[in-house]
Amino acid sequence: MIDSVDSATNKVGDTFLASLVASIVVNNEVVIPKDADVQVKLASAKTSGKFTGQSELTLELDSIKHRGKSYPLTSSTFQQVGASRGKDTAKKTAIGAAIGTAIGAIAGGGKGAAIEAGVGAGSGAAAQVFMKGKQVKVPAETKIDFQLEQPVEVTMPAGTKK
Repeated sequence: MIDSVDSATNKVGDTFLASLVASIVVNNEVVIPKDADVQVKLASAKTSGKFTGQSELTLELDSIKHRGKSYPLTSSTFQQVGASRGKDTAKKTAIGAAIGTAIGAIAGGGKGAAIEAGVGAGSGAAAQVFMKGKQVKVPAETKIDFQLEQPVEVTMPAGTKK
């Protein structure tokens, strides 16, 4: 990947620049050289919710450019999935409740502790709203392997071996 992809900002259908890591060779002849431009498409994206779920990105090859011509590609997909928010939210809410209980106990114990536990739990949950989930990113320079699912016919210039 030359461009990076981010579940928080990119949309389905967006394309990203990548390049071939190795030449495509057929019958000992380089058909498309290493470093050829490749377009990768964001096939699906899901952003985690404020309290539950997980972010996901699914990428697939879109096209490859060679000698000024673009060739459409159909490939396998690459999926990147972020951590689930459900357990994280529950853990941070529980921590908020424990802190709230401790504050309540210090502030007056008994009834105060029960009230502060509710405030603490609310604080833990509120922190999750501002974090807005763990987003998924595919940084530039990430190597991704795709498998072509349909053959691609590449036009070779006149005078090259067949």
